[in-house]
Amino acid sequence: MSNSAAKESPSFPLSSLPDEVALSCLARVPRSDHLALSLVSKRYRSLVLSPEFYKMRSLLGRTEKCIYVCVSPHPNSTPLWFILRPENAAVNRRLMRPIPSFPFQPPRTSSVVALDWGIYVIGGFGLNEKPTSDVLLLDCRTNTWRLVPSMRVARFSPGAGVVDGKIYVFGGRPDDDSTNWGEVFDPKTQTWDTLVPLQDRSEKDGFIRESLVKEDKVYGVKWFAGSVYYSPSDGKWGRTDRPDLLSYCVVDKLLYGFDMSFGRVFWRESDESEWKIVKGLEALQMIFHGQFFGNSMFSKNISQVNSFGGNVVLFWLERSDDDGRLDVWCAEVSFERREEKREIWGTIEWKEAITTVDRAPFGPFGGDHNKVLYSATVNV
Repeated sequence: MSNSAAKESPSFPLSSLPDEVALSCLARVPRSDHLALSLVSKRYRSLVLSPEFYKMRSLLGRTEKCIYVCVSPHPNSTPLWFILRPENAAVNRRLMRPIPSFPFQPPRTSSVVALDWGIYVIGGFGLNEKPTSDVLLLDCRTNTWRLVPSMRVARFSPGAGVVDGKIYVFGGRPDDDSTNWGEVFDPKTQTWDTLVPLQDRSEKDGFIRESLVKEDKVYGVKWFAGSVYYSPSDGKWGRTDRPDLLSYCVVDKLLYGFDMSFGRVFWRESDESEWKIVKGLEALQMIFHGQFFGNSMFSKNISQVNSFGGNVVLFWLERSDDDGRLDVWCAEVSFERREEKREIWGTIEWKEAITTVDRAPFGPFGGDHNKVLYSATVNV
């Protein structure tokens, strides 16, 4: 091409198009190239960072599933955040890419939920060892952080879940005041409202170890047995008394339970009480088999489980070849229902070490402080 022809060509081919047409074109670009797009021009950056860009990608079916993972490097340091794209693995190699962390994120006992393009980090013990009412929002479109309106009261390890675009939070308070025991956040109005009180509440109801949403009800699984749940549709509380010590995940309306120490996976219908073993996952159990019988003080446990489409991803830590570091491992498990025998069979689609972190010193009672704290799937 001659120099004169090059000078006549516009610098940016979409610069003369209306925003709506330009958005339609840019929305088709893979997310991995969005950073490069934003550097082309101020207009491109403005379009890529706009709410309309995410809406256009959603309308065109161009959003991509990404898993965000939070790792604790040390009990009193800022947690580290990473992004993992299992569907976009090049040459079958999946790696977590670090993203900026929020410098004042509570180092532990927060609850995390994903809603639309964002991840909310709710409450937790702050660096001053006191519960906080702060709520952080990670904008997954730009991987940037900001504070949103705080809860009405401080909480640590509260139950939390999303139903119909609103975030329901409850518990995480050992006191007997039931008037502030639950509240709901509306991202559209950026306001918190108090939920109706939970009647006959005991102190043990406030100690919640994990949350899940099942059949449009938000469940808080208690440490001491059973669950407390809230139904937004009728504004009522309920209880279950099953003394399960599993970690839970809902996939295609089935409830899966994970034995975090031995790698066993169970399943049941939502209205059943008996757990059944998921078959075909002996290779997963072998990863954790016999770990408590060696001389090492480091125990290998599944730290996090997270639904990913119709599958589940699991995270755990293993000692690296470098003795001062730990590998973060991830496995994706798919499930097949065999109706003739009412069985669920699992398949490990892949498992890999996806990043390495510095190993924290042992605590006063043994064991490592490193942990995969949270994981969440977001479509962006």
